[in-house]
Amino acid sequence: MRLGLRATSFELALGLIAAVPALAAEPAPDQFKTEIEGVLDKLAATTNGLLTWDGSDSFDFRREGDTIVAVMTNARLAIHGPDTARVVFDRIEMRRAPAPDGGNAVRLATVFPKQSIMTLGDGTETKLELKDATANAVVEEPSGRVREMELSFAGARLDHAATGDWMSFGPLTVSSKLVGEANGGWSTPIDFELKQVEFFLTEVPMGGAIDRIAYSASSSGPDIAALNRLRDRIDELRQQGEKPPEARLDALLELLPSVPTLFSLVKGEVSVAGLAARAATGEPLVGAAKIDIGGALTGLAGDTAAWRITLHQNDLTLASAILEPSKVPQNVVIDFGLENVATGPLRTLLETAAKLRKGASEAESQQATQRMLGALAMLTPVFRIYELALKTKDVGISATAEAKGSPLAPKGYTAEGDVVVRGFDALPALVGDAPFAGYLPLLKILGATAAGSDTKFHLASAPQKWITVNGNDVTAWFAGDKPAPGQPRQLRPAQPPLQGDDVRAVQRALAAAKITAPQTGTYDGTSAAAVAQFQKQNGLNVDGVVNAATRDKLGVKPAPQPDAARKPSGRSKLR
Repeated sequence: MRLGLRATSFELALGLIAAVPALAAEPAPDQFKTEIEGVLDKLAATTNGLLTWDGSDSFDFRREGDTIVAVMTNARLAIHGPDTARVVFDRIEMRRAPAPDGGNAVRLATVFPKQSIMTLGDGTETKLELKDATANAVVEEPSGRVREMELSFAGARLDHAATGDWMSFGPLTVSSKLVGEANGGWSTPIDFELKQVEFFLTEVPMGGAIDRIAYSASSSGPDIAALNRLRDRIDELRQQGEKPPEARLDALLELLPSVPTLFSLVKGEVSVAGLAARAATGEPLVGAAKIDIGGALTGLAGDTAAWRITLHQNDLTLASAILEPSKVPQNVVIDFGLENVATGPLRTLLETAAKLRKGASEAESQQATQRMLGALAMLTPVFRIYELALKTKDVGISATAEAKGSPLAPKGYTAEGDVVVRGFDALPALVGDAPFAGYLPLLKILGATAAGSDTKFHLASAPQKWITVNGNDVTAWFAGDKPAPGQPRQLRPAQPPLQGDDVRAVQRALAAAKITAPQTGTYDGTSAAAVAQFQKQNGLNVDGVVNAATRDKLGVKPAPQPDAARKPSGRSKLR
């Protein structure tokens, strides 16, 4: 059952509201009918082929004072996708009246039918029942722009008789509004809330409920007149459905460089609370107290911009058949962003990218590429991890970090961060056989003891010392595998682990130094940790890499590795 079609009746009403052309101040019923029919005939163009109007059994109009009422019976709509579905609304009523605040605006009110039938591509039917479903909008004249919109119902239910699938909804409210500011700016708050969602799907089979789904967003900018000019141009492009998609894409790309200057703020957050899914037997499968996903983009209309993404997940539970209990990420926080992004170079990137689509010559493309690289070098953003956190039954990980500049332009580049791990000894069971998981013992040697049983890592990066962990340079982890001709190779973390007589020589030397190490000829995590322990005891850089200084301290004679005799060395850690 394709329950995603439940929004079709709302798409029709909102499409009518958003696409209604300029209306006369007091149109006659016949004129209002002609205008609505024009909108319906253009649905394919305005929805990029998603919706087409298939007519209705009757289409009647009447006047009630200053209100014009339009009533359609058995209105038919086609939804085009992988399979075409058809929807029949037994009755749709639209009312047009002057807006309550007067001025050049009208109020459009739509009352949805209590029952509608969707015929899916396979010929089966889905019944949609709505309770007190309405949509209202205030539309400006003569532009036809929607200033305010409200959509609501007290309850809804979808039933697919052929399969027995069903979904029910409690109250829904949706609202948006474009507000013009006294200084010529604008703002647009948007709110969505749906409660008491329940469902059962026979194909899985699975049932469940969601207490609340909410979406809150807002955007604002300094120039409402410029915003309206952009909206006019986008409306024109929507009406050009006969043009090839490539031509419409080119037209949109031409507009792209002007878009950032219109926005001072764009932000939004989706929240899902009280999620529970159960098998047909009643066994709990998935549960979550709350999941929030949000983002914000600020300052595009100024000299510098900032971008931030956040995710919070609380109290996730999964059936053991889905994931072992010890590996379930009970709580997760992801919060990161970019600050101090120069908007001038950003606009240059957008302008250049738009020009590259227009059949530029090779010389022009090279020039554009150089211009884009120059703009990238001028962005100089600050990347910040405000918080990354993961909590499982036995392990907790939290991290913060900051990076300035870019390693591609080393001048002025620096980065540092802190990672704290609770329950480090439980990490092997959590990560399983993930690549390089065997080298966790090396990381533990590098870690510093923090509060309680926590292990702390301070990471830093700068030119010459690209990665240090707690003050120890581990850049050698990322170096190439092949040594210079006639020189011994460095033993480092690799996947698969390095093997050979040189490894055995180091392992024997460690044992002689009373450092516990395996005698296998394989440079695995335990061997690397033993080398790191030796380095720490002897005042060397602690990285678990057997370089010339460590080899000399161990008393191991360098053994050149002829190409023909050397076994495959694997790849460097994280390279």
